[in-house]
Amino acid sequence: MKSIRLYIILFLFGLLTGCFEDEGNYSYEEINPPLWSDNFNTSSPKRMSGYAGDGEVMKFRGSKMFTWETDSAMRAEEVRYEWKIKGVVISEELDFDMPTDEVVKKIGLTRYSNDVGEWGTFSVIEKKTGITFPARLFVYFYPPFAPDDWFILSENGDKSKVSVISPRTVSENGKNTVNYKLKDDVYATINGHDIPGKPKDLVMETSRDVSAGGACVILTDQVAYEVNVQTMTKVDEVKDQFLDGAPADFKIAAMREKAPSSPSFGEGSASFIVTEDGRLFTRMRSANYLVGKYLTEPYYIDAKGYEITMLGHSTYGQNIPCYDAKNRRVVMATTWREDVGEDMYNKTSVYKTRVIPLKSHVNVPVSGFAEGTEMLYLSQKNHISWGFTGTSLLFTAYYNEPGADGTIIGDFGFDNRSAAFKYAGLERKLTLPVKLDASSVFLVSSNYRSSEYAEDAKYRDFYSVGNELYFVQRPDFYFDFSMRVVKFNATIPSKITSLAYAFFDLDQLWIGCEDGTIQAYDIRNINSPVLLFEKNVGGKVASIKQIGWHTTSHDWY
Repeated sequence: MKSIRLYIILFLFGLLTGCFEDEGNYSYEEINPPLWSDNFNTSSPKRMSGYAGDGEVMKFRGSKMFTWETDSAMRAEEVRYEWKIKGVVISEELDFDMPTDEVVKKIGLTRYSNDVGEWGTFSVIEKKTGITFPARLFVYFYPPFAPDDWFILSENGDKSKVSVISPRTVSENGKNTVNYKLKDDVYATINGHDIPGKPKDLVMETSRDVSAGGACVILTDQVAYEVNVQTMTKVDEVKDQFLDGAPADFKIAAMREKAPSSPSFGEGSASFIVTEDGRLFTRMRSANYLVGKYLTEPYYIDAKGYEITMLGHSTYGQNIPCYDAKNRRVVMATTWREDVGEDMYNKTSVYKTRVIPLKSHVNVPVSGFAEGTEMLYLSQKNHISWGFTGTSLLFTAYYNEPGADGTIIGDFGFDNRSAAFKYAGLERKLTLPVKLDASSVFLVSSNYRSSEYAEDAKYRDFYSVGNELYFVQRPDFYFDFSMRVVKFNATIPSKITSLAYAFFDLDQLWIGCEDGTIQAYDIRNINSPVLLFEKNVGGKVASIKQIGWHTTSHDWY
């Protein structure tokens, strides 16, 4: 028995030895891999991007991603190439151009990129052996109208049109430059019909049910069209968004949205519409945007009645200051959370629209201005840091008092928690050396960002007089109540009809004019602005808005 076991062990040992014996049957090939210009792995892929839409092309340049250690011409004959995105081969060329829309179709893309792109590979493959040398790609596909693009609403004869200016960074001679491409009258081109009526405003909405980038309402004196901001396709009309049908004599004068500041707690967006006869209509949407329509009945504020003639400016998610001309008072359009349920363990948070009149005041008579007062502009502000944090917000009013020689700039506060007027003691009441009127255009920032140029914008208010632009320069020290009025150092060819900031960093100022001129300035040095470009859309510019991703630190223009 022991002999049998010994023979078995010797047999197995011989068998294993034979398995590892080199009989000389192997052929060895020298591997000559490409020398990649970067790692191009999952941690640091080659990042690429493309914009959808007519005329937009993606450039794929494999030749710039690697070199060969040996004779490159000979090595190039020995390999082939393969570009894959989402597992789909889109080309086997080394270098090529392809329309972005064609790439999107090839890979079956059903959504455009926000902050998430698509994985892919660029592979160098040896023809003889099939050995593959892959480089990882991460590709962003942006919609035809992408963050940082500018929507322009202007007159088009007796109608209106929407054009888009798209800044695109291109590399020329090793240097990156920004080109501004004007896409004229894109709404009509995409939707096949003109926009009736004289232009009023572009109203931005967070509506994620329309697109990941939200929606925009094109407002004229005849219609209010809701469009997808990523594609400019018309999706609805505001008159059709009422619970029980559009109200009688429904003519929109102004619209504003209070974006959701607490979506994680179930808060949705709230929208406010003011009609030409001063009625106020509201809509509260769910956090997922699946439900929520405008109420057909006008909002009830109190027994005094009201006539709303102005919806002011605010940051993303904050209260909207409004002017009630009937009672010459400021009211705040906002939302309010109520907990519904029998006990603390079975409660549901419900958000509702709420419009709150200010019932007291100090210095600036926001609870009751003098008869004959002309309200010019209302806005949230952030130029006084002390006393205005958390639920306490600062606001500013530009108005003309009867008999006054100059326009008054008055600060006032409002506390969200108590839903009442607030006075901190550092609010200013200043008088301009000029009396403005309804033809003046205003632009202010109430941002909460800490970047250099955003900080500068907090202390600067723009206003126009004809074709001249001025700004009120406030000190950045809250105990300093001084003020300077500075003329903006630029030649503007026509009466100013629209103003806009680049909302993210507030380092650009855009000016729209009565003759259709649009100018964009780099204002990082406010005393020496640099003209970035000048274009003309052929008719009075009514509104300029930049699209993009906002947070509660940004202005919601």
